[in-house]
Amino acid sequence: MDKFEMKKSTDANIYKSIRFPTEINDKINNIVNKANEGKIKKEYSFNGFVISACEYALKHME
Repeated sequence: MDKFEMKKSTDANIYKSIRFPTEINDKINNIVNKANEGKIKKEYSFNGFVISACEYALKHME
C-alpha cells in the first residue's frame, strides 16, 4: 500500500462545512503545525491534510 503523503495547501473550489471531534481536530492541527515548523511561509494547512486524506482513502477503497 502507498504511504500517505500530505500535499501542500491547494486551491479548493467547493465549500463544505463539516464537524470534527475535538480529538481528531487536535491531532490534525498538530500534524499540520509540525509539517510547517521551520518554514518561513506556511506550506501545509488543515484543508490540505483533509483533502490528501480523502484522496488517499478513495484510492485505497475496494
